[in-house]
Amino acid sequence: MMSINQHLQISFMPWAGLSTSVTLGPVTFWLYSKEAENKIIDRALRSYLDRYLDSYVDNEGKLVDTVTVCSHGNNDFRILNNSEFQELRNCADALIFSIVAPQCRNAVCTNNRNFGPPSSDTFELVTQNFKIENDYVNVKAGSLTSGGWKIGDITFSRPWTMGGSFGRPNEELISAFSKCFSTEFPKDLRQRLFRSLEWFRLAHTENEQISDLSKVVMMSTGFEIFLKFPLNGKRKYFVEYLECNISSDEFNREIRTNHRGKDFNLSLAGCWAWDFYELRSKIVHGDSVPLSELIFRDWLTHLILSDLVFLECVERELFKNKCIGQNVYECAEKITKSTPEDEKKAVTETLARWFLGFKEVHKALGWLPEKS
Repeated sequence: MMSINQHLQISFMPWAGLSTSVTLGPVTFWLYSKEAENKIIDRALRSYLDRYLDSYVDNEGKLVDTVTVCSHGNNDFRILNNSEFQELRNCADALIFSIVAPQCRNAVCTNNRNFGPPSSDTFELVTQNFKIENDYVNVKAGSLTSGGWKIGDITFSRPWTMGGSFGRPNEELISAFSKCFSTEFPKDLRQRLFRSLEWFRLAHTENEQISDLSKVVMMSTGFEIFLKFPLNGKRKYFVEYLECNISSDEFNREIRTNHRGKDFNLSLAGCWAWDFYELRSKIVHGDSVPLSELIFRDWLTHLILSDLVFLECVERELFKNKCIGQNVYECAEKITKSTPEDEKKAVTETLARWFLGFKEVHKALGWLPEKS
């Protein structure tokens, strides 16, 4: 039984509406309307939360059943310390990525823009401190806190910026991100991964205050953090990374020319990296950027392509660290038993390309010949 004077805390996503609970690392995301009765034994606590969460309504003012609670470890509604809250935020960002990026891939591969993913606004994370006997609530917005309202006197409306259909979290990515919290996973890579996923979230809001130009810079920042760009020669580094890790001998090729007039024969993946970083540089240096320069082809924008490339980069790093594709490593080991290490790596790479499933993406983008 909890004391009515006890300081408590709840973190939740009011609009996410996950159909089933998801555990990612130390955090479990569960639907309040479906599981509260079994998960919250204390009647006074559940009564308080029922009344408080009834403050969240749809655009017609009707109660929503989409509130998804985010529990770190035990479901005890304790106040999290800074480290625990950062882990919760990281897990929320990974959850968002595991829904948005794969759904973007499906839309491109089917050439159907109506399959577009939800915006990150759908997964707004709210944290509320409370005491069961106190009906007054404080509302925090950024660094600002407002108070003076009682439960029942204030409502919070669903944003208009939620975007496409919700989709489901990609189970392989959820499992892989969970492994990133193990002590064996490289600490530096874990920090870069989750910091880059924060930028991914920020780049996928539909808040009208954030322009598409700003989103390009946000996504490029995510790449820079995750791929550990050097201080100088960023475009060259990005191009070479895609040439080495995404391109293959099958890729179609084009020429790009630098400011000194030197030509570079690149795969179309490398060409996109060149063009995307040129776009980013024009934006941050204050050059004029017509909206037409944000378009890659037809309805595909450079932002959409950045989602696809970022997803492939993330999955490749997770694969390298054996967070996904264990069956690929086992298969490669059987095929290449007693063979030189270089051959083993080549077979593993071939199987990885098949396992990760990006060949259809590359074809959809025109990077690979249709008959490849």
